[in-house]
Amino acid sequence: MTTKKPSRTKKPVVSKAPEDPARHRYTEEDPARHRYTEEEMDALIDKAWPEEKVEAYFRAEREDAPIPVVHDFAVMRPQTARLAKALADMFPGQFKGVEIGAWPPINAEDGMIDVIYLGESWIVQLGYDGYEPSRLGFVNATCDGLDYEEALEIDCGLYQQEGFDTYEAAFPLTDEDREEFIDYMQRNFNRPAEKVILVREDDREANQANGDKVVPFRKPS
Repeated sequence: MTTKKPSRTKKPVVSKAPEDPARHRYTEEDPARHRYTEEEMDALIDKAWPEEKVEAYFRAEREDAPIPVVHDFAVMRPQTARLAKALADMFPGQFKGVEIGAWPPINAEDGMIDVIYLGESWIVQLGYDGYEPSRLGFVNATCDGLDYEEALEIDCGLYQQEGFDTYEAAFPLTDEDREEFIDYMQRNFNRPAEKVILVREDDREANQANGDKVVPFRKPS
């Protein structure tokens, strides 16, 4: 899992809607899939990322440069926009913007990561397939001070095989994963990181002494 640092300074910028050309690329073998070949991606990356641009990108990371974020849902990837809207409604006043992963990415194997920034040093990341930009690979949620094992990671890799299209669906997660995601965020958003505990009650191998049994659901106000 690739995780960005949520503590960097952010500044709003105006951005155009990210291109999503793979949505219109069909193959005879599987018309439901929209995927670039390695050769096509290499050509796109070489054109979009000349050496000096790559150097500037990594220099900005080393120097901890401000992260450009957008607030306009219309310029975000559809899956990211729907999740960002849900979080903005869930936690009023806590939505801080979205960092849009560049297309094409520097490395197609790494794909693109959109980062939703929230208050309380929380971030929610959406990872997309570098060869298939509209395919959602994972969603994770974490905050400063939170151990890796305590963060929430949802694997979306099998969604398309199960007939669930994250691009077309009203919400980018399946009903089951959506319930787990919302439950996790509601339980833990306002809690100190060292007290955030993620242990499913149906996980027989987990240490239930420190699990969900001692982390009650947050009651409606």
